[in-house]
Amino acid sequence: MKKHWIASAIAALLISGGAVAQVEMDIKAGDNIVSAMTMGEGEHAVIALHGAGGNTRKFFFEEKGAQFAQGLAKAGFRVIAVTWSGETGGGFGEVNAAIEHAKAKGAKKISLMGHSRGGELAANYARKQPDGSFDTVVQFSSVDDQGLSLTKTKKLFAFNKYDRWANWQPSAFEKSAEPKQMIALGGSGHPVSALVEEQATLLNDVVAALKK
Repeated sequence: MKKHWIASAIAALLISGGAVAQVEMDIKAGDNIVSAMTMGEGEHAVIALHGAGGNTRKFFFEEKGAQFAQGLAKAGFRVIAVTWSGETGGGFGEVNAAIEHAKAKGAKKISLMGHSRGGELAANYARKQPDGSFDTVVQFSSVDDQGLSLTKTKKLFAFNKYDRWANWQPSAFEKSAEPKQMIALGGSGHPVSALVEEQATLLNDVVAALKK
């Protein structure tokens, strides 16, 4: 009960005191249109990638995503969330579009943040780019098992130890190069909100990692 109360209190704090406006938009990428939601004005852009199971660009703006978009925007970041297929092997075009949009808006740093299958997409995409293309790769409850050998990119893994969908994360962490950080929590829930229930300071931890 106490964990649920703390998580609810943090969510209330995030949306109190004047919420940052979110903007729903379409990003044109070649012949394709990518559906996106953006929030914040910072020069450090965070590309937010939802997982599978019918989730959309709204995931990090809503309860299951612990309203991380709002929290990051208030901390000075520009959040860009796209809707993608949620399937392994997909999403590269949508990430490309989000990155180009971020650069057009003046981003000087870009990080990737993904939940579940979106964490896998973030890792897969980062592996295909030159080392140092991204400031940080944040994976929440990710299904990726390969790790990241990039030495110029910070890596943050956060997951519940008893979440069966994220049981590859300790291995991915071990395979990854420094700098890296692992937040292994004691619960079993898969959404980001379940991670916040276990560690109420998770948003602060992510902000600290991004600003380090």
